[in-house]
Amino acid sequence: MAEQKLPIVYTIRGCDACVKLLDKWNGDGIEFEERRADLSQEILDEARTFGDVVPIVVYPDGKIEEGFEGGIGCHIG
Repeated sequence: MAEQKLPIVYTIRGCDACVKLLDKWNGDGIEFEERRADLSQEILDEARTFGDVVPIVVYPDGKIEEGFEGGIGCHIG
């Protein structure tokens, strides 16, 4: 498996916390890979291995965060 170089952000459409995170990171010029958990069962299953509330951010160092800026996102469990 290739080494992860960018944060991976799991999102679903219509999630306010996801939109806020994407808007902020895009505005700040932060590079990331977005994976839409609502478009693929495989990606949804992958996201669920890290948590049950999107946005889920998986950093290259292995750190995992759920939600955004203390806000609760959308439940995917």
